[in-house]
Amino acid sequence: MLDEALGLLLASYENRNGPPPGVQRVYVDCTFGAGGFSEALLRRDSSCRVVALDADRAAWQRAQALASQHAGRLIALHANFAELASALDTAGYREVDGSVYDLGLSSPQLADPRRGFAFSIDAPLDMRLDDAGGGPTAADLLASLSEAELADLFFGLAEEHNARRIARQIVRRRERSPLLRTGDLVAAVLSALPAGSRRRHAAIHPATRTFQALRIAVNDELGALRRSLEAAVDHLKPGARCVVISFHSGEDRVVKRSFLAARSAGIAKILTSKPLLPTESEVRANPRSRSAKLRAIEKIGVVALPEPGEAA
Repeated sequence: MLDEALGLLLASYENRNGPPPGVQRVYVDCTFGAGGFSEALLRRDSSCRVVALDADRAAWQRAQALASQHAGRLIALHANFAELASALDTAGYREVDGSVYDLGLSSPQLADPRRGFAFSIDAPLDMRLDDAGGGPTAADLLASLSEAELADLFFGLAEEHNARRIARQIVRRRERSPLLRTGDLVAAVLSALPAGSRRRHAAIHPATRTFQALRIAVNDELGALRRSLEAAVDHLKPGARCVVISFHSGEDRVVKRSFLAARSAGIAKILTSKPLLPTESEVRANPRSRSAKLRAIEKIGVVALPEPGEAA
């Protein structure tokens, strides 16, 4: 959905045949990840600057590498998007010409055997986006939360319908031995499932929602997204847009409610009455995109174009 997101983000500017003389537009890639959006922005708007954020240190290092290929045009910051306002202060921008979010995990994160994000790779149950930043790991939560708290976490954050069974099995197993690796958690989930459940949900791995809920909890992803979107809308120039691709219902609810709140406050208009969904060809090319939803909003106001020669 990269092309659709970029089309929405840049449409209001591209219709004006480029920026006025002396103006260099600034966009924020709030989730640098593998760098796809930042790189596409730098190509599509050949005079723009991009501020790229990521809480993941490895992603930040990738952003620094891309910045070295685009001298002066990409500012790479090691920061969670919840810190968007302070990150823009650091970069020296009060207002920007657009912001984009591509939520969820990147392919490098899923493939990293040290992180514990993927149930298909045996690894320590860490799941922190910033693994050097402190805070509890997924293993810490599995060891410390009560059975009821675990069940509420799995159902509330990922709508896991077997949440109580899985929570009960985790508590039973940790009494014998702590759950420290992804394989330990997968085994607990599989042993908790009722007969026939795996066959009914063959499209996704049975541990998918449990892993998702733990990752969201470890990183306070929904709270961070709410704070970030509020800051993103606040820092948009009039006429600028914020575009978000989400991958599960919890994220999409936060985006929808944040955009509705901005519209109710009279500071923005919603560009997507319903979320845009991936095409069949996109899902065939990338099965993980099947749950993607794209929403966009535009800051209300008349864009005040600077006088010729005046920098933005």
